[in-house]
Amino acid sequence: MKTVWRRSSQAVAIGCASLGVAHGSTTSVFGTGSSAAMVMKSEGVAEKIDLVPGEYQGGFMKRWLREPLLHFLVAGGLLFGVYGWLNGDRDMSAPRVVRITPAEMNWLKESWTRQWQRPPNEQEFRGLVDGYLKEVLLAREAKEMGLDEDDTIVRRRLAQKMEFLVQDTLQQTEPGEEELRAFYDKARERFQAPARVSFTHIYFNRERRGERAAVDARSALLQLSKPGAGPNPAELGDRFLGQYDFAAVDEQAVASALGPAFASQVFAATPGNWQGLIESGFGLHLVRVTEQQIAQPQDFAAVREGVLTLWRQQRAQQGLDAYFAVLHKKYDVQVDASISALVGPLAALSESAK
Repeated sequence: MKTVWRRSSQAVAIGCASLGVAHGSTTSVFGTGSSAAMVMKSEGVAEKIDLVPGEYQGGFMKRWLREPLLHFLVAGGLLFGVYGWLNGDRDMSAPRVVRITPAEMNWLKESWTRQWQRPPNEQEFRGLVDGYLKEVLLAREAKEMGLDEDDTIVRRRLAQKMEFLVQDTLQQTEPGEEELRAFYDKARERFQAPARVSFTHIYFNRERRGERAAVDARSALLQLSKPGAGPNPAELGDRFLGQYDFAAVDEQAVASALGPAFASQVFAATPGNWQGLIESGFGLHLVRVTEQQIAQPQDFAAVREGVLTLWRQQRAQQGLDAYFAVLHKKYDVQVDASISALVGPLAALSESAK
């Protein structure tokens, strides 16, 4: 049998040392690959030892099977194999055209200019075009592979674009002056000038007074309710960081300052006398309304823009409802009986469209 040296003398010496071979022993290497073996002669005794033991071979294979690159290659091959199987009836040799027109280029420049308040230079514009082309190619490939199917983000974005398209189409028509005035007459109460009040208040701090805050407030109210010259309201209560006196303010302004519940009670109060206790997010208050102005209708000319805005909103909603009815006729919407109560108006719309 031919003797083949596969290691340098130094490597063999190191290997022998690791195997516990005494210094001075003679070694020979026979064979190649996994069948390579080494014959050692020491003290007249010949012994054959495998250079590639089975344990090493098994460990090498296990490490290779755990290699991420192998997993990636296998997964990629399976993905393209499945894609090819699902799309085997398509003509894969047909040209796939991606056109980049001046319209896209102008859009890229305008978007950059709006963001950075200056037009892009040549290098920046090249980068914009390159990024846009990559985006288009990746999107086209993803769509061919069906990655857009059953994707929540993609579905919502497409639905949003359809809504915008329908609304833009509906906004192409504007109402005539007579139609707009008729719409105003039907919704006149929505264009009234809001009711307003003027009032002052005395504040009692719960954090400072604790449980005594309500007792002290009622005591102050009793003093203020007596006929004749009562105590000076400015000397009662606690310091308030906001304003004490409000003049001709609407309910929204009061709610912003002292809370919706406080505003509702103030607008329901009778002008003239001190009243309370009225609670806010800050504490307790005694309130005296000095003036009330009821809601007043406004002339059409003064609110025309608001009327037109509301008309457009309602027209857009009506157009969307009508468009959904058409879609329900086009598609067979099937609702499981177990969830019909959750669908509600959608199911009713579907049934009415059939």
